[in-house]
Amino acid sequence: MPNFWPSYRNKIVKVNGSQVKIGDDTFMRGDNLDCGAELGFIPVEDIARAMEHYTQLTHGQYNPQLAALICAATNNPLALDSYFPIVRMLNDQEINSFHQLIRDLAEHSNLEVQLWGENRVTVTEQMQSDILYLIAGHLAEIFFYRRDILNGFLSQPRHIWLYVTQRAFADAGGQAGGNYDPATESIQLVISRLVEGFYGSTAGVAPFLHEFGHMLDAFDAGTGQMEHGDGLLPGLNPKDGAIYTPKARELFIRGKRIELERYLIHYNDKTQTKDPLPIGHPYVFQNDAEFAAGYLEMFFRNPHYFAGQNSDLFQSYVELFRYDPRGAWEQDFQFYINQNRDFYFSDERPWKTGLTIPEL
Repeated sequence: MPNFWPSYRNKIVKVNGSQVKIGDDTFMRGDNLDCGAELGFIPVEDIARAMEHYTQLTHGQYNPQLAALICAATNNPLALDSYFPIVRMLNDQEINSFHQLIRDLAEHSNLEVQLWGENRVTVTEQMQSDILYLIAGHLAEIFFYRRDILNGFLSQPRHIWLYVTQRAFADAGGQAGGNYDPATESIQLVISRLVEGFYGSTAGVAPFLHEFGHMLDAFDAGTGQMEHGDGLLPGLNPKDGAIYTPKARELFIRGKRIELERYLIHYNDKTQTKDPLPIGHPYVFQNDAEFAAGYLEMFFRNPHYFAGQNSDLFQSYVELFRYDPRGAWEQDFQFYINQNRDFYFSDERPWKTGLTIPEL
């Protein structure tokens, strides 16, 4: 059959005996799928086994896209390119470097990704390669041009704790839809949340990026320890040593002040609904930690809108990460933009902000 990879990689896979449904099409377990020159022909049987494994392990709560299952079947991170928009702006040599970085991170002794079942039972040995490569891929996308920050971050063990079901997450004390737990210095997330934003043609909701923003806020680059956090990503604080990026800090402070001033205008007078509105939802104006996590996620999901609304703050992230993600996006992920703007145009009153502005 012809290469159907571009149109089917984000589809759900359902296994029913000898038949495997991918999107709206049904295949037999003995078929082979042509997934292009780089991935080649993939046996449907291998895809079915990977899906059956997760169905049993998670009681049907993890339903990854075809791309993730092919990664699990082949141990090839190239299958996950659609999860990482940066790939669209890289040349062939850089793409190879990106894939190699994912492999290197997946094997890094200080990147501790654990999988937990219900009743706090570890099932990490049952985790297939797609999970580890998804986590490693997000780190590779963020730090592709800042290996110095990445190396500092991984100078000590970093804990990513994933859960097979919502019950397993609750058994471990997980909060809300996912969280960074300072007591254990770990990100806690149900594995279904790793793939929930990727059923469309472009990358969408990214809970891991948000929670990783909290982890980065807690990371003290000067000491290598996890601390309380000050709302500053690594590289924005003068005490961060060699990774400190003064221009990024200057722009960040200026841009954050602009966001806070806009938010206060709206908070004090609900009739003020003209642009430029704050970029983020009132949720991220609660405190400095939520601001750091929320704006990191938006930088990687709606860069065009971000840059248009607050060029100083946007350029701060460009200086920090040393690339402009607009090159990877023809059009932003609109959900975040629409959701945030809808709030400011609604009758709901924003809540009191706890943001602070660092000194220059």
